[in-house]
Amino acid sequence: MPLTMQRDISTTDHPQPDLPIPAHFSRGCPRSVRMDIDNLLIAVEAIDLRAVDRIMLSLPELGLDELIPTQVKLWRMRNTNPMRRHYQRTNLNWDELRALVLIACEVAKPLNTVLRQLIITSQHVAEEKIEALGLQQNQRYLDHYIKRFQALYKSRMRSPSILSDDELSELATHMLSQLLFCSGTAAPERLWHALFYGAIA
Repeated sequence: MPLTMQRDISTTDHPQPDLPIPAHFSRGCPRSVRMDIDNLLIAVEAIDLRAVDRIMLSLPELGLDELIPTQVKLWRMRNTNPMRRHYQRTNLNWDELRALVLIACEVAKPLNTVLRQLIITSQHVAEEKIEALGLQQNQRYLDHYIKRFQALYKSRMRSPSILSDDELSELATHMLSQLLFCSGTAAPERLWHALFYGAIA
């Protein structure tokens, strides 16, 4: 009998997070949650070119290699995002969602410093302080991240995109603060509750 995800997690050095199924979601994972967790992982890929490799390498440590034995399984889980070009028309089960939350938090941790720099740069751009502070190089790095996020999003989602380039830029910038949220203390629990805040059953 295959091990459950809960048992796998408990055998690692990672403390088992408390990720309970929220009330009023008996029909399964809401579409907005599936979209949000996938967008977070796209943002990670836009920052880290080796993100998918790092995800796959992290699975044994997280106790998720039984649940996600191959990269194909990972893509199938992410293709439950209803905006995906190759939408699976199936729902994530709760163990699969928990797995994606753990993955997002794990890969966000080493990006903490980069995320802070990108967020501060985006604030300086909004305040038109880049030239005065001599931070043109930082803006180029932010622009590169946003363009890569846009390219990844457009290549994977249904065409034509329902989001304009400006809206995708806003989404990319918003994902930075969400990823920073994922890189701190008690990140899985905090992200889990944040995903369901305002979600519709």
